[in-house]
Amino acid sequence: MTFMTRLMLVFALAAAALCSAPAFADQKDIDVAARGVVRVVIVEITPSGARYLTHGSGFAVSEKQVVTNEHVIREVAQQDDVFAVVVPSEGDDFAPATIVRAEPRRDLALLEITGDLRLPPLVMLTNFIPDEDEVVAMGYPGVVDLATSDSVNDLIQGQAPISTRGTVSGERDRNGVKLFLHQADIAGGNSGGPLVDDCGRVLGVNNAVTLSGQGEGEFYFAIQNRELLPFLRAADVAPKTTDLPCRSLADLEREEDAKRAEIEAAERAAARERAAALAAERERVETEVREERENMMAIAAVLLVVAAGVGVFAATNLQNDHSRPRGLILGGIAVVSAAGAAMVWIARPGDSDIEERVAAGAPEDTRGGQSNGPAFAAGPVICTLDLDRSRITGAPAREHEFEWSDAGCHGTTQYEQRSGSWQRIFVPQEDYMVRTASIDPESGEYRVERYLLPRSQWQIARDTRMSYDPPSCGSANGSARLGELQSSVFELLPNEPDERLIYACVNK
Repeated sequence: MTFMTRLMLVFALAAAALCSAPAFADQKDIDVAARGVVRVVIVEITPSGARYLTHGSGFAVSEKQVVTNEHVIREVAQQDDVFAVVVPSEGDDFAPATIVRAEPRRDLALLEITGDLRLPPLVMLTNFIPDEDEVVAMGYPGVVDLATSDSVNDLIQGQAPISTRGTVSGERDRNGVKLFLHQADIAGGNSGGPLVDDCGRVLGVNNAVTLSGQGEGEFYFAIQNRELLPFLRAADVAPKTTDLPCRSLADLEREEDAKRAEIEAAERAAARERAAALAAERERVETEVREERENMMAIAAVLLVVAAGVGVFAATNLQNDHSRPRGLILGGIAVVSAAGAAMVWIARPGDSDIEERVAAGAPEDTRGGQSNGPAFAAGPVICTLDLDRSRITGAPAREHEFEWSDAGCHGTTQYEQRSGSWQRIFVPQEDYMVRTASIDPESGEYRVERYLLPRSQWQIARDTRMSYDPPSCGSANGSARLGELQSSVFELLPNEPDERLIYACVNK
């Protein structure tokens, strides 16, 4: 085997390995989930100041509440001079937190943040069944933090959590608590951090590592959501949950392209069938008209011959007083025959009759019919989430109802007419998120796209949005004025949303 042959073989094997390798989780979704992951630092207050004791990880289940492991905050519950501090992954702010609920058996704890700090809560998946699925563990392993920190001050600065990838190996039961066994590396300090799926949705809470020795592999444990959700309900917390599948925008767009191509191919085939049916109908009608015209021309000719012959006899009889009555009758017959010939000749079908008969006799779907109009008109509208066309990472409403007006108002909110649809951009206070909504009455589509931004980018979008007052519903030139105002916010958005929800709408 020559060197070039061996080299080509190596490249071929490498390409095959890359093609067959499992797809990694979407890093963009993991980055979004990271916004709600926190470091939980345990400090002791001493006469000389705060002293670092230990730390773990946690994640937001509401804007002001964080889940972690009970063993992370155990000293806080046991000692008056020990406190928990929540440090978000973004920014340089941090906040003390109090214990709301703790369960040693489940090794779960719920903290409540004091102060102004807000966090974007993570979404929990309720129907995860492990089958060698890829997962991501997120948190703050102590081996990294302590190696890169010189003091407790370094541990209360916002830093992105460490993400490690692995697969779920199975399920285990420890003291009646349901656990996932997985291989996404964690270490001391990861305790309380989330185990998430490809869309960044929580599957469980990391809490333990097997002790390995003599070259044995390490395995890691996470408390399942079926333990976490009852724990949160007992604390009167209603987290965001979903049971919907995780799909990438790329997959959805490929499916949309394939469907469009299929529809276009079907339309082309239908157009060919319509053209063939129309051609066959035209040929039939032309044959029918030609035969009918020839027959009527023959009848007209016969009537003319009859009129001429009878006319000759009528003229002869009219010259004789004795036969004049007969001549008058024959003359009348000749006139009627001539008139009939003229009428038959005039009534014979022509080219215009061909077109009318083709149009009347063509199959129903070849006539070009009239449009049925828009999918919904002004008035009450109800929209249903299309799961097959939506990219869902959160916990959206399955239905949406609103009042629509022809002036482009969704309820009392004015929309801008842009690119064939009505659009509006929103920058709400919660979740550090920008939301766009578009409404297309013609197709019956209501589309919502959510951009989950880093806090600094969200703040820019928020400030830009709050710099103007949108026009009220139905105001003069409201759509055009809104377009001028909100274009500055649209310009700040990334190329792709994190979530795309497509609803099919009809009038109620």
